[in-house]
Amino acid sequence: MTLIMAVVAYASVVAQTGPQSPATANPAAQPVGGPMQTDTLAILDSLSRADSLLHARIKVVAFPSAIDSVLRDFPYNLRHITGEEVLAQGEFENYASLVVVPEAQSCVVTRYHSADDTTASWQAKMFSSDDFDEANREYQQLYRQLKTCYVKLVDGSIFYLEGQWEPAKSGASFTTSTLRLMTGDWRYKEVKVELELVYLLADWAVNINIVSKRRDDEVGSGNQQEDQ
Repeated sequence: MTLIMAVVAYASVVAQTGPQSPATANPAAQPVGGPMQTDTLAILDSLSRADSLLHARIKVVAFPSAIDSVLRDFPYNLRHITGEEVLAQGEFENYASLVVVPEAQSCVVTRYHSADDTTASWQAKMFSSDDFDEANREYQQLYRQLKTCYVKLVDGSIFYLEGQWEPAKSGASFTTSTLRLMTGDWRYKEVKVELELVYLLADWAVNINIVSKRRDDEVGSGNQQEDQ
């Protein structure tokens, strides 16, 4: 959408400041649908189609199904649910998540490319309010939802999320409850689901973070284990 707006602005500037022939100087003499107008419309149509195709790939699915999809993609470093880049900053980039949970304000995949960490993580910004009590209720509700979530592996086995509830206190600016999959599968050894209630600027925010913080050498040893 930003690119489309930029093209429109560029076309407007060219139309206003570019060289004018006698035909363009006289609107009555200019044929409707001239070359520049036709080209601009063609570009806008192409960009609109590309934007529509991108959004068509993003799916809002039921809460448990979304969490299952994210967890099942962790052995592949979230490659299958990574969409277009939305932010590049320092040693990481944020990409649109192709899997979105209902009522989320945003869902992103973050990729790190430091020497020590090339893993990806997933974050859903679920709620924000200047009212602590409202945010705390959302925090509690989301924890109950996460306790019903699981991952279903290719062999049909199902593993639920289990964790330790951390109650929020109004005086604390940051509270996190952490859940993990109760499985011996080495691919999920470092994977954890963090539900956080955090005070940022003037608002309380509730986020879901699904992360895996294995170092590069650990990833390598894991691959060797898989090959054996």
